[in-house]
Amino acid sequence: MTEEKPSEVEELRAELARLRSEVHGPAPTSELPVETSGRTGWWRPVVATVLIILMAVLAPLSVVARWAHDTVADTDRYIETVEPLASDPAVQAAVIDRITTEIVTRLRVESVTERAIDALADRGLPPLAASSLQALSSPLSDAIEGFVEDQVTGLVESDEFESAWVEANRQAHTQLVAVLTGKDSDTVEVSDNAVSINLATLIDAVKQRLVDRGFNLAAQLPTINAQFTIFQSDDITKAQTAFRLLEAINTWLPILALLCLAGAVAVGRSRRRTLIAGTLALALSMIVLGAVLNASREIYLNAVPTDQLPTDAAAAIYDTLVHFIRLNLRAVLVVALAIAFIAWITGPEGAPAALRRGATRTFGAVRQGGDRVGIDTGAFGVTLHAYRTPIRFAVLGGALLLYVLRDHPTGSFAIWLIVVAAVILLLVELLSRPPDPAAAEEAGAAPPPPTSS
Repeated sequence: MTEEKPSEVEELRAELARLRSEVHGPAPTSELPVETSGRTGWWRPVVATVLIILMAVLAPLSVVARWAHDTVADTDRYIETVEPLASDPAVQAAVIDRITTEIVTRLRVESVTERAIDALADRGLPPLAASSLQALSSPLSDAIEGFVEDQVTGLVESDEFESAWVEANRQAHTQLVAVLTGKDSDTVEVSDNAVSINLATLIDAVKQRLVDRGFNLAAQLPTINAQFTIFQSDDITKAQTAFRLLEAINTWLPILALLCLAGAVAVGRSRRRTLIAGTLALALSMIVLGAVLNASREIYLNAVPTDQLPTDAAAAIYDTLVHFIRLNLRAVLVVALAIAFIAWITGPEGAPAALRRGATRTFGAVRQGGDRVGIDTGAFGVTLHAYRTPIRFAVLGGALLLYVLRDHPTGSFAIWLIVVAAVILLLVELLSRPPDPAAAEEAGAAPPPPTSS
């Protein structure tokens, strides 16, 4: 009797293992290795911390440096950045006001009216009529100013202005970033710590519109080289120096940041924990960069003279120029958080292990439910189950490759990439099926093939 008890216990264990295999799949043969074994030394956390801090400093500079490089070198990217300004209401209003003021000032309607009245009076115009015309000079000036403003508004709000805006920026792309390079040109002039665009072409178009509508006085206007300020800063010299430096090292900064993170993971006592800390520090650095951009926006708007550039127009221009930086920092933020989560969820113990066990039980229950209703993936499911680990690496590696190859990935692109990869991995888990324990036992108990003597 006592000899049969061990046999019964073994049978119960085998049955329990079989039931577990049906629900969860084959149990892992061993636990994940302890990461800290053999990785001692007081210097490891110190070096890893220094490298993570250095990476957190270089990462925001890398984003800004890439913006500086693309703004100068990539014409299409710059056009894509500044094109929305042509239809921005605040910028349009500032351009309309500037052109209208330049034309009306040079028309000198009141002076022309007074000279006309004096000429008529010299020809015998009755005093009452002369005084009446004199009283009409101010309303006439206001009417002409309104007429000119209407024509300017019609031009600026038309597709013609948007096309002219894009084409002018495309032809003068290098000059339009003179505020950061410190180089003057015929199109853009940097003076008094400001960068200004010449509005002569647009003013000529308005003059032609006025003449076409019967206002021939506009034809007598000389060429007006009015300037429209698009950027104003008292620290423009410092900005130019920083821009040149960042543009020169824009390729190396991201590489150095990645090498710092890789070095921290390599020397850390726990590679997994070091990776989590590093990616969280990277995400925090992107948040700090966003806060710096917001603070710089307020400082810039408070420093811009309103007589040179209205506050709302200055805000629109600033937001447009730094839009590329915001897109990139959001993309890096999303990827950093995703990597930190993957590193955490694959941990060998604690909450990550409990969460994985719960997910495994859930997948097992879903598989059993599918089996009960006749959904069986057969050999395909068994193959998926056998190659789950390579498939996971392939999906995550493919997602990372798409992100790296993407030209200027955005935060939304990174989120969609993560969602698609997660859905694929989820489908693999749901469709995979562990092999039938009975079939596996039969395959294991099959006699070996005969050998020739």
